[in-house]
Amino acid sequence: MMDGWQTFAMHDVSMAVYHADRSPYAYPKERLEILLDGRQITSAGHLSARELCFEDEICEINDRLNFYLRSGFDVDAVFGTFVVTDQNDDTLNIHAIYDMADSKVCDTLDIILHRGDGSKEELSYDLNAAEKEILHRKMEAYCQEQTGMTLSDYSAQRMAENEAPTMEPQI
Repeated sequence: MMDGWQTFAMHDVSMAVYHADRSPYAYPKERLEILLDGRQITSAGHLSARELCFEDEICEINDRLNFYLRSGFDVDAVFGTFVVTDQNDDTLNIHAIYDMADSKVCDTLDIILHRGDGSKEELSYDLNAAEKEILHRKMEAYCQEQTGMTLSDYSAQRMAENEAPTMEPQI
């Protein structure tokens, strides 16, 4: 509360209240601390866990894993664009990036706005800590689904492959 106003989806708030209040033995002050801790709230920002879904394969670019986000949420409200309309043919490509060397989600989403006239514009969206945590969990689950490996194991394998010396053919 001391950090100013934040917005949350009503479903997320009701679930957080449920988790904070489910112990009949906790004192009211403890219940409030659990609620204000915020770990149960999955939408501290514009993006919520229910809205974030990945699709396509996980790509690697410069020791970073690139996850393509499906834009099944109100991208105009989140990113300040004008895409969800029949007045133009604009589309967005949204990528969440995982830095393998640092073992963390990068601070921004990379967004490419493809305009109906063929031009494109690169944008970014700054993620807050809660959104990065949500993305990390989603990346972990998607990596398990796609590769059968944890995100850290898959990252380690990819980095080891990149560092492996290539054998030159002998003549």
